Amino acid sequence: MKLLKHIFFCIALLVFISNAMAQNFGILGPGEELIETGFDNRSLAMGKTAITTARGSSAIFSNPSILATFSEPEVQIGGKLLYGTIKDETVTAGEFYDSYDAKYPAFPNRSYLALAVPYQLPDTQLKLVLGVGYQRNEGVKWESTAVWHDEEWSESRQDIVNIRVTRESTGKRRGDLSTLTPGVALNFQDRYYLGATVNRTIGAIISTSETKRPDYNWKRDAEREQSALFLRLGAFAELTPELSVGLMYRPEFDWELGETISKTYVDGELDTDRDTDHLELTIPAMWGIGAEYEVNPELIIAAEIQYRPFSDLQWSGSEDLGEQPIIDDGFNVAVGAEYLGFDYPVRIGAFRDLIPFVDENDTDPVSLSGLTAGVGSIGEDEDFSWNVSALFGRWEQVNDEGQKYSEDLIRASISATYRFNVNLGRSFRR
Repeated sequence: MKLLKHIFFCIALLVFISNAMAQNFGILGPGEELIETGFDNRSLAMGKTAITTARGSSAIFSNPSILATFSEPEVQIGGKLLYGTIKDETVTAGEFYDSYDAKYPAFPNRSYLALAVPYQLPDTQLKLVLGVGYQRNEGVKWESTAVWHDEEWSESRQDIVNIRVTRESTGKRRGDLSTLTPGVALNFQDRYYLGATVNRTIGAIISTSETKRPDYNWKRDAEREQSALFLRLGAFAELTPELSVGLMYRPEFDWELGETISKTYVDGELDTDRDTDHLELTIPAMWGIGAEYEVNPELIIAAEIQYRPFSDLQWSGSEDLGEQPIIDDGFNVAVGAEYLGFDYPVRIGAFRDLIPFVDENDTDPVSLSGLTAGVGSIGEDEDFSWNVSALFGRWEQVNDEGQKYSEDLIRASISATYRFNVNLGRSFRR
């Protein structure tokens, strides 16, 4: 078991370090995990039902009230890898470009570190848990090869002719962003729990893209300042020994995008530009409710629903982004199960997450739908546990130019948790 501990901590630490320079928090860009609410691998494997099923200190990122169920201090480290494929195909006859395929090469795309310390208040039955989390979000690489239609003047025909141009593109979005999440949770009578966190993100998004064509090479590096400050509130209750419910609420907040410094290379020649335009995105408030039920000692099921008021999404600033899109509100839905009849808990789940894009001539948000699975060792060892999960998701959109865009995403996650042998009372963990 000691060897197993060392192996999982080393793997998780390597993922964390490699991802320390890789973050992209995309609010309005395709291919992003726009609405991720949790990191806990048990939750991710159970359909992303993080409001009730998170059992590690990473619950500070989804429902901080769950921290109040802890009886021992614990630290958790984890990270994720992303791989995906992209297909952009012509639905209606396009004059200037053909369909193309692209991919997201395997790449560390999220990592975190979370610590929670419970404390029994003297002369009371009230327990206090202090926590802090640090995260690095998305890092995405992409590669594509496409054949595009273009037009040029023909001397022989004395006319504009349509030609085919092959273009190879690669890109990488990485971050110098850091998100720090301090939080506090309260335990009332070992049945009712409340929690709150403050999340502060500062830094910049660094994007690198490169295009190669027979007639020229183009490369661009851009760095843009970004910052955000938002709250997350949570509640958790054990209504019966078998049934638990949870609530999560994140108020509206502003995501600020500031100065951009870009360097463009065309056939090796450098051009530097500093853009002082700023943009402020108003991210709507969201809430969610979840439930977890122990059917029998070997089977646990969970379900969750989250409300996403995309119609309240707004932006303002000096940039001219045109007319704001009309996007209807909607709900995310997730279900999952955990089977404890094997030596290691086995988990499966399914989800449908709405993302703020619409199809042609439609106002309904499109959905990222998928399946999840995972395995872990929670309950196997008193002080150490590990968990892994995998997710497959797909989303597609038909835009107003008659193009159908789709993505298939595969994400693998790993985490390792160490609990210090300082018991402060009852723990909820099953």
